[in-house]
Amino acid sequence: MQDRDLLLRLATSTGLFTTEDAEWLLGKVLDGLHGNILPSGHQAFICRSAPGQALLGWSYFAPDQHAANVWNLWWIGVSPSAQGAGAGAHLLRHAERTIASLGGRLLVIETSDLEITGRARRFYAKEGYSECGRIPDFYSEGEAKVIFARRPRAD
Repeated sequence: MQDRDLLLRLATSTGLFTTEDAEWLLGKVLDGLHGNILPSGHQAFICRSAPGQALLGWSYFAPDQHAANVWNLWWIGVSPSAQGAGAGAHLLRHAERTIASLGGRLLVIETSDLEITGRARRFYAKEGYSECGRIPDFYSEGEAKVIFARRPRAD
């Protein structure tokens, strides 16, 4: 995958991942997608300002293997310089349309309750996602998992 390093650099530029974490978590996903070894339905989508132009962001989503027609949005990453300009909404809409076209009935998003992810949580709420729960101390002591969900929009 020719954009692999660029995608991983974008992930670290968000401040959410160290270089090592991005490689371990997202690099394995990108390698699995490129090698066609992930289960059916796993998808990544890249958003650019125009073909061949700067990378604005990317997303990764996949069907949940434990619930019929439920999907997980595992990652939306937008370059800090492009945040607030619509790239995240574009990535989310693409995921929702794709999932709806495949019969998906629910899209689940998990994130942290740390201050650094506050903007993401506000974005999901603004986009109509409901906070469905929190699991205290999930990611680490003092860091809860926050779960959002909604039906994907086909429009």
